[in-house]
Amino acid sequence: MTIRARITIWYTLVLAVTLAIAGAITYAAVRQQIERASDASMTSTARTLAAGLADEAGESNGVLEVRAANELLTEFRDHERAVVLLTPDGREFAGHGTPVDPALLHQLATTHAFGFRNATTVRLLLEPLRVGNQDFVLVIAQSLAAQQETLADLQKAMLITAPLALLVASLGGYVLARKSLAPVVRMSAKARDISATNLSERIEVVNARDELGELAATLNALLARLDESFAAQRRFMADASHELRSPVTILQGELDVTLSRDDRNAADYRESLEVMRRSVRRLTRIVRDLFLLARSDAGDVPLKRETLYLGELVSQTVRAYRTVAAERKVTLIAECDEELVVSGDEDLLQRMTGNLVENAIRYAPLGTEVLIRCTAAGNEARIEVRDRGEGVPDELRERIFERFFRVDRARGATPTTAGSGAGLGLPIARWIAAEHGGALRLEQSDSTGSLFVVTLPRGSSPV
Repeated sequence: MTIRARITIWYTLVLAVTLAIAGAITYAAVRQQIERASDASMTSTARTLAAGLADEAGESNGVLEVRAANELLTEFRDHERAVVLLTPDGREFAGHGTPVDPALLHQLATTHAFGFRNATTVRLLLEPLRVGNQDFVLVIAQSLAAQQETLADLQKAMLITAPLALLVASLGGYVLARKSLAPVVRMSAKARDISATNLSERIEVVNARDELGELAATLNALLARLDESFAAQRRFMADASHELRSPVTILQGELDVTLSRDDRNAADYRESLEVMRRSVRRLTRIVRDLFLLARSDAGDVPLKRETLYLGELVSQTVRAYRTVAAERKVTLIAECDEELVVSGDEDLLQRMTGNLVENAIRYAPLGTEVLIRCTAAGNEARIEVRDRGEGVPDELRERIFERFFRVDRARGATPTTAGSGAGLGLPIARWIAAEHGGALRLEQSDSTGSLFVVTLPRGSSPV
């Protein structure tokens, strides 16, 4: 069932209940008003009759004659109302025929059941009277036929008009629901037309201030995020393919050259194997970094948190890179607080530190130093890695943390190292810092060098 149909049905049901309640209240109010008007008329008749009977008795020395009483009662009698004058013992003294059972009148009069009473098709008013020297009971019987006929006509009118009103309201509700939901239909049609090839298209926002406008704006924001995500994925795939193609091409070339000649000596073979080994190492590292990034994007890298001495962890990482630094004639200097404690994954933190140290070695000029420091700053632990390279332009300081983005020329990399990285080290390092509740930023970068700073929450020392 469509939303339009459900809205129409609910609207009709609510209106039906409302009409039923309103009709019942109206019917009860009209009935009460008719009864009240009839009772007021009967009361007024009783007072007039009482005054007239008292006058008749006064003319006869306090004794009411039957003939005079009948004549007076006849004046107030019509086809819908009868008037009877009873003695205290329930016998009829004066009056005309009445549809009320005489036995009932006798019972009411003798039991002093005065006031208003309903008796089958009439409504009775019994009033005690003192006329001259005599006591009587005045009975006015009002037929209920006219009231019942009026109420029946009202009920019939309600039974006719209510269904017609529901029918008109249902049609109107359906039209209104269809008109109100027309923007949703257009948004659905537009959303169906949008695919991975045209994510740049957007849904029209007719009125940004209503709920449908907010829905359209939300869908447009979602499409913008999807467009950005798809674009990033396409760039990632293109960059990854490019990075993987280079070592594979080198391997293929070396293999083709090695197998194409039969007169090569051991030194030639060894040189080719060294080239292939370097390509395999680079290929292995790229694949490992891609695998880690893919798992991080999927949230599938559980952290094995443990209490670690940050100074010891950084010192071990620096020692592991001294051979790499020596090949570049770069000196690594580590100044770490050995008592600095953090909580985190030892392998990931070593990898983060290693990426930063390797990045500094790659862009440090020959014969310079790379300084690695670990210090405490309030509730944070800081890892600082400073090199003496050419620095990063201001407009590129955030882009260096994008995947596969490199600024070799801007940082003055030498031909021997330019392009040796895949542009994944810094993005991975920033991700690791963020996973540990910290941050990685380029705090300083100019002609004197660059300073990368990692901040991590400090932990408590183990007992």
